[in-house]
Amino acid sequence: MILVLSFDHYEQGTDPVIDWLIYHKADFVKITIQDLIQTDTSFNIDINKGKIFVKGKDITNEIKVVWYRRFEAELLVNIPKGKHSEQALFELKNEVEVTITFLKRILSNKKWMPYNDGIKLDKPEVTFLAEQNNVRTPKSIITNNKQDVIAFQSNVKSDLITKPIRHSSYFIDGEFTYSIYTQKIKKEKLQELPERFVLTLFQECIDAEFEIRVFYLDGQFYATAIIITEKENNVVDVKLNYESESINWIPYKLPNEYEKELDAFMKSINLNTGSLDIMKTKEGEYVMLEINPVGQFSAPGYRCNYNLEEKIANWLISHDREEKRIG
Repeated sequence: MILVLSFDHYEQGTDPVIDWLIYHKADFVKITIQDLIQTDTSFNIDINKGKIFVKGKDITNEIKVVWYRRFEAELLVNIPKGKHSEQALFELKNEVEVTITFLKRILSNKKWMPYNDGIKLDKPEVTFLAEQNNVRTPKSIITNNKQDVIAFQSNVKSDLITKPIRHSSYFIDGEFTYSIYTQKIKKEKLQELPERFVLTLFQECIDAEFEIRVFYLDGQFYATAIIITEKENNVVDVKLNYESESINWIPYKLPNEYEKELDAFMKSINLNTGSLDIMKTKEGEYVMLEINPVGQFSAPGYRCNYNLEEKIANWLISHDREEKRIG
């Protein structure tokens, strides 16, 4: 059985894969955060025996493969507004987090995608570990003051960019939705920064020929070059150009040696899947910006006819069959 851990509602990277699982009549069950709290689905964990029950049925031994897809991204619960409602929600989130951690413990002997210990890797960790494995990344710092930023810029001798330290969610205000994007900071603007600010990530701005989005699946690379013919001034986040007629999505083949380098790195950090952002510099060098273990892949995959959703479903099905065969 394939266990899918994901959203309660539609999720662009999950539901199309589930469609393929249904098409192939795969044996799977989907569990969401909502199944752990307010739901019509009966869910039960026998803590002493480490058994998982869904609708009264023990599925623990039936589960062979776990597909983790943004399972912890949301917690929707109706708590009556009152004096302690915010604290009650905080406590409930802690309860759910502990339960999820225990679920991972029970299922630690299953085949995971991505592997459990690779799910939580964040930008600073990936950058640090990449450097240890001779995979080039942008020079980066996290700081809370202007003088360190000025000194850092003087060292890298380029403009800087700033972006969230971890993946950021959306800010919703009525009918409007806002998001945080990567922002370029020119050298002459650094003096306008306040002397002190909250911890912020700064990186050297790579002088790139183009950006490459890569979906990695157990040793296979599906790369998409993003060619922007008329890039807006000072816009460094490609997501701000998605609707532009000047953006082109081109199937791309990374050099074999670079694929081997990345594959070895992914294996070293125990990731069998992930979405990678890479820059190709004007000198022909490749610079890896970041890896998101549960990143989105639908847009580049669709534009390049990679059929990634079917490939993921086939991976899950084949490993489920293999694990059943073994044992």
